[in-house]
Amino acid sequence: MRVSAWVCICAAVLSATVGCTSSNSDDSSADTSGAQSASSTAETTAARPTLTNPKIQPPSQDNNQYSNGLPRVVFDPCTWVSDQAIQKAGFDPSSRHRVTDFVAEQTFLTCGFKGAQKGLRLISGNVPWDQDLQKVAGRNQPTTVNGRQAMWVSDPQFPETCEIDLRTKAGFVQVLTDLNLPGEVKETPACDGMVNTATLIEAEIGKGN
Repeated sequence: MRVSAWVCICAAVLSATVGCTSSNSDDSSADTSGAQSASSTAETTAARPTLTNPKIQPPSQDNNQYSNGLPRVVFDPCTWVSDQAIQKAGFDPSSRHRVTDFVAEQTFLTCGFKGAQKGLRLISGNVPWDQDLQKVAGRNQPTTVNGRQAMWVSDPQFPETCEIDLRTKAGFVQVLTDLNLPGEVKETPACDGMVNTATLIEAEIGKGN
């Protein structure tokens, strides 16, 4: 399964940066019975209820200086995306689990889900949209999802992976699916159902973000 290139970059910076934290949980259970208000900050807007299972909470961003002017990441895919949206997208809500998060001046919060044929990864970061455009220049196609600026991103080296990036006020959210078995790409196009998945995830981000 391919790891987002932005996360790889952050991982490289992480080893040399004091103040970075990472969080990784193999527990895939998620308790959606309660809700709590997300903290609002001077850099962000639109606090909203989140899933409360302590094992899927994001790492704190309070100890970072953000000296390069990047905002905090508001949308946390593990606690903001409802079970209903995940199920409608064709993935198992009970498989919800945090993938490695990176908290530094460039921050990425990541959540994973499993499906019968594909895995789903949602990566929310604070890298500016323009930088994302530059990084994938030549292999992206602009689009919109629910009226939000977005783009398809392709990589011929990974035909089993499909990706749509959604622009946010803090940066962007990557919606990525990976076929469980790379050989399946011949019988199951990697991007089948991707528009529906991205549409459902975009609705969970919130218009204020």
